[in-house]
Amino acid sequence: MTFSSKLYAPFVHSKRFNFLSLLIAFFILFLFYIIPYSPPGLTVNGRMMLGILIAAAILWITEPIPLAATGLLIIILQPLFGIMPAEEIYSAFGNQAVFFLIGAFIIAAAVETHGLHRRIALKFLKYFENTPRKFTFGIMLSTALLSFIMPNHGVAALFLPIITSILLAMKIIPKESNFGKVSILSIAYGCSIGSLGTLIGGARNPLTIGFLADAGITVTFLDWMIYAVPVVAVSLPIVWLILQFVFPIEINDVTKAKNEIEQQVAIDGKIKKEELIVLSVLIFTVFLWIFFSHYTYFGLAGIALLGSILLFFTGSITWKDVEKKVPWGIILLYGGAITLGLGMQQTGAGSWIAQNLFDVMSGNVYLVIFSLILFTILLTNVMSNTGAVAVLLPIGFAIANEIPGISPLFSSMIIALSGGLAFIFIIATPGNAITYSSGYFSTKDLFKAGTIANFACIAILFVIAIVYWKGIIGL
Repeated sequence: MTFSSKLYAPFVHSKRFNFLSLLIAFFILFLFYIIPYSPPGLTVNGRMMLGILIAAAILWITEPIPLAATGLLIIILQPLFGIMPAEEIYSAFGNQAVFFLIGAFIIAAAVETHGLHRRIALKFLKYFENTPRKFTFGIMLSTALLSFIMPNHGVAALFLPIITSILLAMKIIPKESNFGKVSILSIAYGCSIGSLGTLIGGARNPLTIGFLADAGITVTFLDWMIYAVPVVAVSLPIVWLILQFVFPIEINDVTKAKNEIEQQVAIDGKIKKEELIVLSVLIFTVFLWIFFSHYTYFGLAGIALLGSILLFFTGSITWKDVEKKVPWGIILLYGGAITLGLGMQQTGAGSWIAQNLFDVMSGNVYLVIFSLILFTILLTNVMSNTGAVAVLLPIGFAIANEIPGISPLFSSMIIALSGGLAFIFIIATPGNAITYSSGYFSTKDLFKAGTIANFACIAILFVIAIVYWKGIIGL
């Protein structure tokens, strides 16, 4: 949303629009506060939590104030309206997932500082430089895999100048060439799909394990990969095929692309000592995450912080680097999201929504699962995906508690993974906005390809959830 907001500055950040968004959000809060009536089954505090939920969703969608500021507002409003004690609200920042995020962001900052991500990207692209279709698949696969080890918007920002320099060398005309469209969209979609695979790819992933941890459900780094990687493995080639179908590639020769990649590899030269140190720490940290994060005395956060401290010990990163490169706003947004979930759970607002939804769907579990996927994808296409997941996780938890056959872990994974599949609009994710700034595709192109890709991914996630998660591993 941050990058997309810059693209839409004349509209989104006009004073009139900001004022109107804030006015609507606070008017809804006021209405929920003064109305003396609560629907059957909903307490007064539950009614106020629904008001906060709707107001937060409006502010996260329209973004008249920064996303993190909305997170802080949620924290302030709950004790203000007497929903939860202030001490309980602020203790949410002691959640292990908060410190996992901080540690993971510091490690990612070190990777970026020393250009290790660029070297990995170029080396990987060399294996896919023979034909146009292999090249575009190489872009999608490279961005997806790199999004396993660093935030996906950072991967998009890294790949865009590399790929645009190749397209310029090939004299590809922006918005006219299908090869150009597929190449740049492969960055955006590869990052989004890859961010599902591990806990590092997007803030919504540790947000989800934080919610689960508060409910006494432990999900390790390896557990997450077992659940999520099959979705990545199936979605990636199918979305790539959709891009080939929507935009048939018109060129056959990629010799200039091959030359440009080799030239950039030569410019980088041999791997430096600093890069080797960062790579070693990264491999060590990921190894611990995979094999030792299930131990309660160490955990995901402890490993992330250990990795980041090792980088400070070796001089691979400074605190100035951390201040500049770590997205602290995400931490504050996360805190607000956690308290939103606590409030929805403790007041029974989430259960009230879940029960009413289940009644509307006539008790059909499969319809509930499909609706969760569909609604999350629709919401994540028009607002921050972390915000969308934050809004829906408490409802998903409540659905799991009310409906036999759906566990909190199952509903949470559905929402978390659906929340990363934002393909339709520029404002949906920073990856879409960053790549759109290149000028190689139009909003119409994104909508056309993204709509088909989203429908395909809805089907993929639904089938994997029913057959693999429920049927095979008993999630």
